Parts: sequence; C-alpha cells; structure tokens
Amino acid sequence: MVTARPHFPAAGHTRLVLIPLFGALSDRVGRRPVYLGGVVAAALWVFAFFPLLGTRSFPLIALAALVALVTHTAMYGPQAAFIAELFTTRLRYSGASMGYQVAGIVGGALAPVIALKLFDLYGTTLAVSLYVVAALAVTTVGVLIAPETRDVDITADWERTQPNLPRQVGPFA
Repeated sequence: MVTARPHFPAAGHTRLVLIPLFGALSDRVGRRPVYLGGVVAAALWVFAFFPLLGTRSFPLIALAALVALVTHTAMYGPQAAFIAELFTTRLRYSGASMGYQVAGIVGGALAPVIALKLFDLYGTTLAVSLYVVAALAVTTVGVLIAPETRDVDITADWERTQPNLPRQVGPFA
C-alpha cells in the first residue's frame, strides 16, 4: 500500500515572503552583505542538511529543506538587483541574462552529476558537502570582486558615474 506524504507548502510560502524581504534588506545594508550572509549560512547548513535527510523523518527532512531554502533565498532576494546594477543600461539585459544562463548551466546542470559521482566515489555525503562549500567559495570570490551596487543610479550611464573605471573596449563595449 502506498501512503501519501503530507504536502509541504510552507517552503513556497516562505520564499514568497522572504525574497522581497531579503531584497529590501539589501536596499538598506547593501547587496554584498546580504548575499554573503546567505553564502555563509548555506556553507554551514550543508553539513546538517544531508544528515537530516538521512533520518527519513518527514519533519526533519522538511526542516532541512526549509532552512536550505532560506539560505538560498538570502542570496536570491538581492540577486536580480545586484546583477542588473553591474551593467550599463546598454548592456544590462544581455549581460544579466548571459551571466544567469551560464551560471545555470555550470551550477545547475553539472552540480547533480558531480554530487552523485562524489557520493559514489567516497560513499559519504561529506564529500558532497565539501563540494557545495567549494562552489560557495567561488561565489564568495565573485561577490567580493563585484562592486557594491546598492547606491548605483541605474538611470544614469554607469560609466559616467564611475570616473576611475578604464574605458571599455571590444565587441561588448
């Protein structure tokens, strides 16, 4: 006999509330601090996440998923503004789209394959957790390299507001 698991709408509802809240928080304190807060929380939580999944207890699995979604939402909330504000008006749509799509391919398509291979090779979720932390370290480097964009006036031509930037040259300038 197949038994149905309880539906878990709290995850979607939580994100529905938290995405704009994390976005608003990034309007007040900056995109980078909020994003990095999500990175640190995710790096810590990943070590509890897999053991909680292994309990086979629905409440603990739901807790694992919910907290993981909150850490992801802390990064996702400011992401649209953060990425869009990195580009001039002329390049904003293409630049943000290209970055988002490439990241989706590299992070979304390859990550499950890599995680399964690591688990197969080492027989433990610790290897997968370390892989997630390595990916989050790359994210951290990217966020630290990117300028804080909270106070960027996106209605102005961004280069004119940044006099110390080198002039862009090449096919995407």
